[in-house]
Amino acid sequence: MTDARRKRHVNVPSGPKKKETSNPSSFKMSRPTTGRAEVPKPQPKPDPSTQRQNRREGGQGRQQGGRGPRQGGRQQGGRGRGPQQRRPTPQRPEALKGETWGRVIEHDTKDNVATVMAERSLVFVRAKIKPEVNMMMPNHRINIGTDKAARPEVLHFIGMARLDRMTNMARSDLPLVVQLFIEEHAQHFVDAFYNRAGPLSIKQHSFELLPDVGSVKAKNMVKAREQVGVFASMDELNAQCRINGAELLARRFVQELEDKDLQPRLTELLLPVGA
Repeated sequence: MTDARRKRHVNVPSGPKKKETSNPSSFKMSRPTTGRAEVPKPQPKPDPSTQRQNRREGGQGRQQGGRGPRQGGRQQGGRGRGPQQRRPTPQRPEALKGETWGRVIEHDTKDNVATVMAERSLVFVRAKIKPEVNMMMPNHRINIGTDKAARPEVLHFIGMARLDRMTNMARSDLPLVVQLFIEEHAQHFVDAFYNRAGPLSIKQHSFELLPDVGSVKAKNMVKAREQVGVFASMDELNAQCRINGAELLARRFVQELEDKDLQPRLTELLLPVGA
């Protein structure tokens, strides 16, 4: 048996040991944290209108306060901006020399511009039309001469026009305008071409220059002319040869206008009318 009075040694867990405190006399404060450096925000761009206004006000102040407006110098000498000069009116194209009358091919009432075919040489010109002129239909005859007082429709000329740059409407109306022009001068073209046309070579006759006219048709036209001597009019020509003489000649003219290399050129042989 054990002695109750015997001292027992019991291991009792002890608590956490206290940290040793530093000596207050040797304690040094650490540098406080500063965080992220502040990034400067972008400044808004100045308003250009405000700057211009400030410059104007500053300039007026200088003029009122001291020197005043300049006289002579740059403004009168050349660097200063003077009154805006108007663009010179285009001159009449040289290609219209000798031309007095033309036929309207197309009239754009929105821009007051008309495409006109000159009657003597069948060249095309773009003309500025006076605002008070109503819309002109194709084949409308207008004066394109040098006398401005005799031109009730044309204000001035813009320049020459090219067939390949015309609108589809203008190009589709061109053969009809040329045909109407030929019909109005039918006797001239009957006498100058249909009554005088002869062989170009052993194998080709001048009539074969017309569209849809081959060697057989050309021979029949020659026989018809021999029977009557000469065609008295376009109507007699059409009846004897069973053709539309004005339409065939107009189609040939248009072919030559589209192809500058096409030879021979009836437009050069038969124009101008009455020559």
